[in-house]
Amino acid sequence: MPVPYMGSKRKSSGMIYQAIKNHNPKATVLVDLFCGGFAISEYFMKQGWQTISNDKNKYVVALINQTVNIGLDEKKCLEFVTRDLFFDVTKNSHKYDDWYVGYVSCIWSFGNTQTNYLFGKDTEPYKKAGHELVVNCNPELINQLGFNIPQKYIDGIIKQKNWHLRRMALLKVTKALKTRIFELEQLEQLEQLERLQQLQQLQQLERLEQLEQLERLEPVKLTSLSYDEVDISENAIIYCDPPYKGTAEYKEGNFDHAKFWDWVRNKSKTHKVYVSEYQAPDDFEAILSFEQKSTLQSGNQKHNNQPKECLFRYKNVFEGIKNTEIL
Repeated sequence: MPVPYMGSKRKSSGMIYQAIKNHNPKATVLVDLFCGGFAISEYFMKQGWQTISNDKNKYVVALINQTVNIGLDEKKCLEFVTRDLFFDVTKNSHKYDDWYVGYVSCIWSFGNTQTNYLFGKDTEPYKKAGHELVVNCNPELINQLGFNIPQKYIDGIIKQKNWHLRRMALLKVTKALKTRIFELEQLEQLEQLERLQQLQQLQQLERLEQLEQLERLEPVKLTSLSYDEVDISENAIIYCDPPYKGTAEYKEGNFDHAKFWDWVRNKSKTHKVYVSEYQAPDDFEAILSFEQKSTLQSGNQKHNNQPKECLFRYKNVFEGIKNTEIL
């Protein structure tokens, strides 16, 4: 399960993998130049590919590295992040470990934008009270808020053996009370991170089942560079998921789309390059298109009329292969 991230390709990763694999049946190396929340890299790795993952956001890269290669500090991750702490971490990042900046920015931001705090000022006290109940088995803050939750519900939540089960129990209680005010989005996202931590172990077990491949897996290879600075081996497939033109900007901002497409044209002379976007210049063609809800839409564009996402390649290099459309 990848890191919660704005514009994540988690739901479409399988389709993207299959489209690239169909056109490159012997390929085994992927360079993911805008890896973001690691969704595409994770999927390719699970299929046995060697993956080099890059993103300009060094804090997200540090979070992925901490999650997959080192291990998260669960005690620190289970501390409630207040509004004041969130903005201190995001505005004064030099005071904190890079991975923790990435964690707070992604997990504790609304829509995973890394800019706005997850909870509104009015709901923050309720979320903190729910957090205390789930993580520390402490109902004191809920009682202080005067929210009338029957004691049998409180007891039922506390008796669960771990915070994962307590979170699910609280979710059932909020539904029974017909309120969402105590739902804990950040803990759901933390559970996604913990599942990502199991990636190396999962890969190891899958490889051990193949008698001819008993070697230990190497750690995930991660870099934090501009896309045009990454050293790319000649046999690698390149996948790009840049900030989409006309949608909400990523935290880094100021992405030069024209320069990027020129880079793809030039790189396509020596490598197979695939780009996820809504639209591309006329000299590119889509080999895959699909509908996917996105949090990146801006203005008055709604989910029910947003354009299809596509996987593009440079036409002048690839000729005569039929496009594939998945509705």
